[in-house]
Amino acid sequence: MTSKAEIIFFGASLACLAAGGPREARGAEVEPEYLGSEECLACHEDLEDSFSRNIHSKATYWNAKSVGCEDCHGPGSAHAESDGDVALGTPADLAAQKSDAVCLSCHDGDLGHTYWQGSAHQVMDVTCVSCHSVHANNENMLNSPSEARTCFGCHTEQRTNVSRRSRHPMDDATRKAGTGKMDCSSCHNSHGSQSEKLISANTINEKCYECHAEMQAPVLWEHSPVKENCLNCHNPHGSNYPNLLVTQRTRLCQNCHEAGRHQSLAGQNISFMVMNRQCSNCHAQVHGSNHPAGLKLKR
Repeated sequence: MTSKAEIIFFGASLACLAAGGPREARGAEVEPEYLGSEECLACHEDLEDSFSRNIHSKATYWNAKSVGCEDCHGPGSAHAESDGDVALGTPADLAAQKSDAVCLSCHDGDLGHTYWQGSAHQVMDVTCVSCHSVHANNENMLNSPSEARTCFGCHTEQRTNVSRRSRHPMDDATRKAGTGKMDCSSCHNSHGSQSEKLISANTINEKCYECHAEMQAPVLWEHSPVKENCLNCHNPHGSNYPNLLVTQRTRLCQNCHEAGRHQSLAGQNISFMVMNRQCSNCHAQVHGSNHPAGLKLKR
């Protein structure tokens, strides 16, 4: 006598056979297979010269577990069999989180990427391939001829500032790429940092002191805004005022020093306080003084 359980199993088996087998009955597709880079280059030979000379190509050569192009693009059998109609998992075509995951599968352990998760760029869905091209063979495999121009693609205000009269010696739109002494990464870590504005130091002042060490020394008479934040007075990306100042000296000083015995007023153009270096004609040690008589930062 046939049991109820046997009848149910027999009926399920017939349903699977009618649909072409168990995998098809579940709606599952055949797993795509890895083909190897030689199969990829048979169609994409235009990428071979560029890719063969960059760091990714060297990494795939020395990594015994590497499957070449498919390390980043995923198994290529379905793509090849459909003559390209089935898209690969190309990072540039994926959603931001999935795209980053492809790159971070190798680069997650890099010290420079420690703060990527939650960083300003990651939160704004700026992906690795927004700035980098895995096939490029230039420095850092950037999408643009230089690092600065890659950043300026989004940061247009900073592009304007670095072209002003007072600026740091870095690339801008008027210079040949790579001729500047500084890049954006001299101050910022685009992959994330523990401080504001992606600054690659604990504080903004610490970053400035890396080059301007003479401003860091302890002083007897401190100028509070200086110790608080260099950006209180300076625009690091560029200014039309001397020494990267955010505005002209007299106005800058009077943002804090509203009351005093010799304020410069409109119409008093012949006043000594609005000529030459203005307030710093007398108060020359604006970053602080060690002189016993330097209370007014005059010496």
